Amino acid sequence: MHTLDAAFVHVPRWTGGRREIMVLPLGVPAMANLLADEGRKVEILHLGVERELDASFSAHAWLQARSPKLVLLSLHWHPQTRAVIECAERVRAWLPDAKVVLGGLTATVFAREAMEALACLDGVVRGDGEEPVRTLAAAVVEGRADWSHVPNLVWRCGREVRDNGHSWALDASTAGRLRHADLKLLSHARAYVDRALYADFSEGASGSQGYAGTAYVNAGRGCHADCVSCGGASEGQRVTSLRSGILLYPLDKLAIDVRDAVDQGAKSLRMSFDPPPAREHIRRWFERIRASGHRLKLLYDFWYLPGSRLLDEMQRTFAPGSVAILSPECGSEQVRYRIRGMPFSNERLMRAIREAEQRGLAVHCFFSAGLPTETRADVDETARLIERIRKETGAAISVCPMQIDPASPMFLHPERYGVRLVRRTLGDFYDFKGIAGGPGYETDHFDEAGVMEACNRLLAVAGLPPIVAGN
Repeated sequence: MHTLDAAFVHVPRWTGGRREIMVLPLGVPAMANLLADEGRKVEILHLGVERELDASFSAHAWLQARSPKLVLLSLHWHPQTRAVIECAERVRAWLPDAKVVLGGLTATVFAREAMEALACLDGVVRGDGEEPVRTLAAAVVEGRADWSHVPNLVWRCGREVRDNGHSWALDASTAGRLRHADLKLLSHARAYVDRALYADFSEGASGSQGYAGTAYVNAGRGCHADCVSCGGASEGQRVTSLRSGILLYPLDKLAIDVRDAVDQGAKSLRMSFDPPPAREHIRRWFERIRASGHRLKLLYDFWYLPGSRLLDEMQRTFAPGSVAILSPECGSEQVRYRIRGMPFSNERLMRAIREAEQRGLAVHCFFSAGLPTETRADVDETARLIERIRKETGAAISVCPMQIDPASPMFLHPERYGVRLVRRTLGDFYDFKGIAGGPGYETDHFDEAGVMEACNRLLAVAGLPPIVAGN
């Protein structure tokens, strides 16, 4: 007997003592809520949270007790490729009558390969999933075997793999109905919020322990620039999501997201959507947050250097200890202008750090090494910039290899950037081809091992421990 119409399953990557990809893609609760709003019986299962709460937790027993007709797994971030595929294979064995479907950025890029290689799958949703998942769920619940009307779907019909074409992208009216921060359908939602889910800063750096009680919310989708390693860059958005430019969520919807986050125990917000054309909208959102009386901490990923108006709004709206996260990547301005869609000079970077600190914000700067066209002399420039930041400001430093995303400009056009890809296919990501934790590419000046060595040199300059092989 089916007790669920659909189950969304999030599969983190656990290797040894490391627990990665613990944050749900923002689209998962939004799509689950969308189905529930239409009367579907839906739950979200986070395998990582469940296993932390109960070491004997059985996903098999959980799924069998609910017998969902449709199981949706997110393969968004490429490091979770093996874990997600292995879970899909187990779900197929446990629930032979259920439909098993993947979605997310990595699944989108490799949709055809996944369907041809993985007999456990019934389909892959490409790009924005809200309307495809809604339409697919209706077909599955109603017992219809013909899915040819489901947009963005690559699916299995008998022994044939069919492609319905990529035709749907999120529109403003649908966006206004989405609730990204409402986790009521997630099993053990409070434990999820209370846990420090995302610790992306270098070990030993300020904030490296992660931030417990954090909700992840954004003001929109899309980008107008092309940073070379980012799968969400402008070109990647066109390839994976049919999106040109940016889509801003309505302010009323954003206010509801913050309210939902607070209701579920969040004390901090993490925002990772900052195209400069969206900043006026984001400032208005901050005004709404301030008017609501919520006094939260903010962790904000700046895609470009902050201006004084946005910094002023952050200071007025959010609690002390909020963090401005900047990504200069390197010390060479020439390299930065080649790899960042929105570059800036070192002097402007230093000025931005000081302006943020003057407003009581903590600042965290990300660097890397072995970047496209970068030489060892360029890495020396990065070392000098790190030393200057440490001497003249209180900003924290993180250093890590710049892993390239599927659909990023470097992935789509490696020859344009003078790199050789180590991981090209879904199978390569499944096998962790190359050095574990490595960038996934080589240049004329650095192989993967050389990139890791250069990053460790910069970590030493920053007074931080080295990256251990496999981490």
